[in-house]
Amino acid sequence: MAVFELVVEGEGVPPHSVSIGKQPYSIGRGPGNDLVVPDGMVSWEHLKVWTERGTVWCSDAGSTNGTFVNGARIHGTVQINEGDKITVGDKLHLHLHLHGQPSLSEQTGSIALEELHTRLRHLFRSNRFTIGSAVDADLRIPGALPYAAEFAIHGPDDIWLMVDTEDRAIELDRTFEVAGMEFRLVRVSNQRAPTIQPQRDRFPYTLRATLDGPTGPVAELSNLQTGNRVRIEAETRAILLYLLGRRIAEDRESDTGKEELGWISDDDVIVGVWGRSGLPDGANRLKVLVHRLRSEIKRAGFDPWFIERRRRYIRVRVREFTGA
Repeated sequence: MAVFELVVEGEGVPPHSVSIGKQPYSIGRGPGNDLVVPDGMVSWEHLKVWTERGTVWCSDAGSTNGTFVNGARIHGTVQINEGDKITVGDKLHLHLHLHGQPSLSEQTGSIALEELHTRLRHLFRSNRFTIGSAVDADLRIPGALPYAAEFAIHGPDDIWLMVDTEDRAIELDRTFEVAGMEFRLVRVSNQRAPTIQPQRDRFPYTLRATLDGPTGPVAELSNLQTGNRVRIEAETRAILLYLLGRRIAEDRESDTGKEELGWISDDDVIVGVWGRSGLPDGANRLKVLVHRLRSEIKRAGFDPWFIERRRRYIRVRVREFTGA
């Protein structure tokens, strides 16, 4: 499933990206816009960008100085494509990027985990791969924690290593350590690549969240198999879960594929939790917030990795979401 985003660049504007969906994304000088541009060359309501049936559209809202796509002024509504450049006023440039989701075999079939000492290689056969002493670990290491580490594989150049409640992107051929052993990720020939399967659903969770609880935002996570529940009342953590759950509901309505279900850009989350003023240091804020939420979830007996990250995106994996 394709994911569209606009990369925002311009004089005095920190480079960042915003995801584009069916809801029109408005740009203008007025405070009610999704992206407010304090530029005298930009109209109060300048333009809108949205998607419809896999196509991205841009509409000039009758601006005084015009909207330009690849240097040409547009009139009314036009289709925009991957790589197109939208110019607004003197300072703002928007670049459209399309992030398609290839098949799992294309994503992970050419990547293996190599033990540096023995040169043994372990092919990724799922979009999740665990290391530990547990009987169901993909790579068993006696004496290690049951689940010492886990990989989330979103593509050959987007692989995340998850340890305890922390995660980080891992580059190919870079050495790293897990459970006292050194590893690296390497490419293997396509002839050796296995058929990659999505990981079975291991998160039998339901999520309820609201921004209007008795004392403010609140969320509740439940395990359908065990009946275990945890109530999240810390404001920013509850807001984060609400935003992630709402994206799942929106994607299910639009028939988004399972592997792309629920992904929301980091920038959209940062704005949703802290407002646009949070963007300059938003990456660090979000990292701390996710760590604290995972820690709380883990203490309550839930798998913290139901909160999943990839480059510039985040999601939760739950079976049901109810929001208000």
